Amino acid sequence: MRKAVLKDKSRCCGCGACAAICPHDAISMAPDAEGFLYPRIDPARCVDCGMCERRCPATQAAARGEKPAYAAHVRDEAVRERSSSGGVFTQLAREVLSRGGVVFGAAMDEELRVSHVGAMDETGLAALRGSKYVQSDVEDAYRQAERLLDAGLPVLFTGTPCQVAGLYAALGGDREGLLTADLVCHGAPSPAVFASYVQMLQAERGQRVERYAFRDKRRGWKDFCVVATFADGAEYAAGQKEDLFMRGFLADLYLRPSCHHCPYVGQRRPADLTLGDMWGAQVICPDLDDDRGLSLVFVNSEKGERAFAEMADALVLRRTDPARNVPFCPPLVRSYPPHPARAQFFRAFAKEGFSRARVEALLAPPGRLTRWGRRLRRMAAQAVKR
Repeated sequence: MRKAVLKDKSRCCGCGACAAICPHDAISMAPDAEGFLYPRIDPARCVDCGMCERRCPATQAAARGEKPAYAAHVRDEAVRERSSSGGVFTQLAREVLSRGGVVFGAAMDEELRVSHVGAMDETGLAALRGSKYVQSDVEDAYRQAERLLDAGLPVLFTGTPCQVAGLYAALGGDREGLLTADLVCHGAPSPAVFASYVQMLQAERGQRVERYAFRDKRRGWKDFCVVATFADGAEYAAGQKEDLFMRGFLADLYLRPSCHHCPYVGQRRPADLTLGDMWGAQVICPDLDDDRGLSLVFVNSEKGERAFAEMADALVLRRTDPARNVPFCPPLVRSYPPHPARAQFFRAFAKEGFSRARVEALLAPPGRLTRWGRRLRRMAAQAVKR
């Protein structure tokens, strides 16, 4: 009986492929102290066949060559307004739904938990639209997608690169009828941290949060804001630089450990298409930048090329040089290092949950003495090297 799928826990992305493919149902996914899902092995069922490790995406290399890239948005302005960026995902999904297919993506339930679900029509598609900045539970979606593909139905699966790689691992490779799209990903925050943050908002307002949007465009696409809607209809709305959860996320305070050395940055994209925001549009293609949302699309495979061509008439698009996007979107080429106070945050989180005062203190700019101390340590390190 093996004790773990991977010897190095920090490499595990939590995709759940190991649990989906285990022939003896010996693996389940369970949260650790930080709230991230990791495989848990049942010693009574495991026969140490090694399939989990062999098929784990962390042990595979995703390699693709140079990819054409486009700036794009849908012509349907109503869809564009309801989307996080340019609405390309919705148009891609509509093409699959029109052929009787099913679209998988991250959705938030009534308890504000995020998991991957399948949509079979336009009504179901609405729940998949929009960014969710928390790691979703995807394991069941792999099994559902496999059953649909076995039945001959088209499937579009969208998610982070590691989730798409997890799907291929669960399926044992690519399949006829499958189309995949991954996302330009900053990293996955802890579901437990988000849940505790929501509890903090509820305690402050004395009302239950019934809906939550991570990317609301009421201030525009570039300066997006989060919006929490309470049971009495009142709203909490704050910009990305104001909201405490978003600030911690963008400062890399509570990302999953594997996100800090993501194997899918750069050209190593596992999906047929890659979708993201066309940050830097005001410089790269200013005539398309009206602050209503613009997508960045990479076409990574022949399947992706065919799918992109099928929806091109519904898009306003422009070929672009991906190298020009890098200064505005660093996740295209590198992972973010953890915040220096990450360990300190999780020690405090274990005792008190998401504390406004604690997080504000950890994210505060360093004082003069701290800056001088860091400078002296750098100078001393450089002197030793000489």
